[in-house]
Amino acid sequence: MGKLLLILLLLVLVIWWIARLRAPRPPRRNAAPRPQEIVACAHCGLHLPRADAVSGSGGLYCSEAHRLAHDGRG
Repeated sequence: MGKLLLILLLLVLVIWWIARLRAPRPPRRNAAPRPQEIVACAHCGLHLPRADAVSGSGGLYCSEAHRLAHDGRG
């Protein structure tokens, strides 16, 4: 009885090991994303990523409306 139990346990471990080897692995993570430059809106002072900012003659703005409002002030 003990010998049969040991063989069964060994068989279960081998099946588990093979299944684990065949399972899809999660993709490796590349380096952490690079930090973005943060800028302030020239009209209201809101801080936002440079990539999201709207460029104008007076600087960078958080929206087109603020660019127009600030440029319109003269």
